[in-house]
Amino acid sequence: MTDATATTVAKDSQATGPSALETVRIALHTLIPDGEKGGTGWIDMGLLDTAERERAARFVFTRDRWSYTAAHSLLRAMLAQFHGLPPLAWRFRTQPHGRPEIDPACGIAPAPRFNITHTHGLAACALTVDAPPADLEFGVDAECLERSPDALALAERFCSAREAAWLGSLPPEARQGEFLRLWTLKEAVAKATGLGLHLDFRAFDCSVNPPHVRFAGPVPDTGPDWELHHWFVPPRHWLSLAVRRPPGIRIELTLRHLRGMPPSQPI
Repeated sequence: MTDATATTVAKDSQATGPSALETVRIALHTLIPDGEKGGTGWIDMGLLDTAERERAARFVFTRDRWSYTAAHSLLRAMLAQFHGLPPLAWRFRTQPHGRPEIDPACGIAPAPRFNITHTHGLAACALTVDAPPADLEFGVDAECLERSPDALALAERFCSAREAAWLGSLPPEARQGEFLRLWTLKEAVAKATGLGLHLDFRAFDCSVNPPHVRFAGPVPDTGPDWELHHWFVPPRHWLSLAVRRPPGIRIELTLRHLRGMPPSQPI
């Protein structure tokens, strides 16, 4: 596995001055196959527990097994790197709406926050490096541009009126890619609320340039401040991160792009 690039982004919440800011570091790592054979050959599942291996084995297509294995191996490797416990010592539990979190049995409090995503040819994991404040939440999502969704039909069902009108105004050749970019932002926001696909996607709308979210309908407590980021990950993916942060918090985000097979040890 090779390290391609690393960048750092910082953004401040509302505060009375520099002394009022608390910095919370978030690491966001992506992993894509190395070359044409990546994701189609042998896959090392050494960092997966028994349940994860069993689920990975149920995927019909090797590329889907690679993406799942990559995301979960990346999570365990990053947890070991930043928070000390060996990769297979980490245990997880599921919140009521399906979002996974660290099991208190791991003995780390406050527990690190994380979110993972995987799609054809890419896996990503966002993880707090520092102890997270109680109201800090985030979600990450990625989409492959090889998908061919009916953008206008999906926008009518799942997008706000403003988003659907914007997509309808685009040239047909640009519409599919821009829909997927928009969709990663909406999924990331939904995951950050803790509701995921249980949230009404028409109750909020996102802008892609610059990335921004506005809530227009009944939604859960959305907190005082959101920041959204998105990136094009060559050669064919959109990646988005949505962070809901409480007042006085400064987010320092490090983005690292990796290539190769899923990790078999801490990275």
